[in-house]
Amino acid sequence: MYTTCVPINLPQDALILAPMVGLSHRALRELVLEFGGLDLAYTEMASSGAFMAGTPYETWYLDAGPRPEMTVLQFYTTKPHRLAEALERNADRPVAGADINFGCAAPHIIRSGGGAAWMRDPEGARALVALARGVWPRPLSAKLRIGPENDYSALRAFAMGLAEAGLDFLALHPRLEDERFRRTSRWDYVARLARELPLPVVGNGDVRSFSDWHKRRTEAGPAGIMIGREAARRPWIFALIRGKRADPAFELCVNLRATALRFLTLVEEHLPTDFQLSRAQKFFFYYADNFSFAHHLRWKLCNAESLAAMRSLLDDYLREVPNDAVKVEHD
Repeated sequence: MYTTCVPINLPQDALILAPMVGLSHRALRELVLEFGGLDLAYTEMASSGAFMAGTPYETWYLDAGPRPEMTVLQFYTTKPHRLAEALERNADRPVAGADINFGCAAPHIIRSGGGAAWMRDPEGARALVALARGVWPRPLSAKLRIGPENDYSALRAFAMGLAEAGLDFLALHPRLEDERFRRTSRWDYVARLARELPLPVVGNGDVRSFSDWHKRRTEAGPAGIMIGREAARRPWIFALIRGKRADPAFELCVNLRATALRFLTLVEEHLPTDFQLSRAQKFFFYYADNFSFAHHLRWKLCNAESLAAMRSLLDDYLREVPNDAVKVEHD
């Protein structure tokens, strides 16, 4: 059985890019890294069963570039032996770690027995982590929600079981299984777990600015803070937080056009042709918020028929609204 033989790459007050289906692919990670400020990132969620079956896209989901040493591979599974096999297959890769998804609340994932469905089976989840720990020589983490019910004692017991089975750290998105983003996340649960568990706890949810980051860090005291959708809306968010932490007067001047065009280039370079348009549309659903006429531009970009059309739409828009080309960020 392995113990962790590679140190956990989790510096104090870690800034982490969350795993997000359709968003946390290599193109976004590379864009964020070019701005700087990031400590750790996750791949998109991959199915361990599909990976072992050799389906076309799972290997692409697990692309850990451009910085594998700071990228965590995320898996969901319905069958423990499939996860163990997938981890063994990837054990020699020089990545930052592997993560087990206990938090995905998509109905088809839960119906299949994966993601958040494991939180209904604490003993099964504990056994799954123990099996994974036995074959994986690098840091092992898990991402979870509160669970199907608002029961802190059940959440704590579930998380303690994972810790005792060999988990190195965990990330909590403090919402219930069925809440999605409708309710403000319960960061008091992050604070309680951070105090009571014998392993580092990372918090995730509703961090959209430096002010949010500072509030969550001060009140909850997590080992790190994970940011998801805001990193698609503002890929420079980690650089902004890092800069303002060092100097409260820090501000960042961002060329919105150049950033958007760079993202499209990275999509073409690193994503499969079949997924390029859908991934770009998902990115611009959030990124369009940076522009004065966000709704108008979002609708056009998310209905574009090609990446070339997206480039033309951006140029057309900025000819009409030239002051939107550059944005100065303070928070």
